[in-house]
Amino acid sequence: MKIPPVCLMITAAAATLSIHPSRSVFFYYETVTLSCAVPGSFSSWTVKRNTSTNSSVSCETWGQLNGSSCTIKGVYPSDSGVYWCESDRGECSNTINIRVATGVILQGPAVPLTEGDSVTLNCSYKEKYAKESTSNFSAAFYRNGAFIEKMPEGRLSFIHVSKENEGSYKCFHPTNGLSPEIWLEVRENNIPVTTPDPDPDPTPPIALPKLLSTILLFILYTCILILAVYTYRKWTQARAEAKRKWPDHL
Repeated sequence: MKIPPVCLMITAAAATLSIHPSRSVFFYYETVTLSCAVPGSFSSWTVKRNTSTNSSVSCETWGQLNGSSCTIKGVYPSDSGVYWCESDRGECSNTINIRVATGVILQGPAVPLTEGDSVTLNCSYKEKYAKESTSNFSAAFYRNGAFIEKMPEGRLSFIHVSKENEGSYKCFHPTNGLSPEIWLEVRENNIPVTTPDPDPDPTPPIALPKLLSTILLFILYTCILILAVYTYRKWTQARAEAKRKWPDHL
């Protein structure tokens, strides 16, 4: 299921669709809230969806509208589909695919991850009318159809995801079979890595003009000092000579 062509033609995506709980697969009767974040937008935004039976349907017909958010209280398989935010001018946000199932599901993020993020995939089991689900069982995990590993508590964690972790994942319950597949998208981290400048030399060399000025000032001060000493000595000699020639008389 895809967004209608009119939406694909819009390049301005001033809104971001988020989902709570933040995953893409849900058990029957769970409550799901979808919200449009629209910082600085002057348009009116609403959550829309495409399902197997209806296309481009607004929240008012299938959920409870609260501003730019929409809540489904008690999801059912008919709520499975693609969701997005759309403005009154036809602008569209990112999309989120939702699937409603019973039995075994794999709980993973509904939005793309960025390289370096951490994530945990939970293999959960719940009977159709049970109140609580459980992950307290040994589950086998598969990526793109290939076995990865078996985890005793039904959880597969990635400390720092990379593009190599991107793919289609599913899990296997020892007695209740496979979960539906989920897609784990990992986007490249395009933040440039900057190398810090080396520490500056604590005693940088003196620039040549500054050095020449310092030398000239030193020579000038030295000359003035020599001239002052020479003048003082001449004056004292002249005074002494005058006293010899003209002694004081009472």
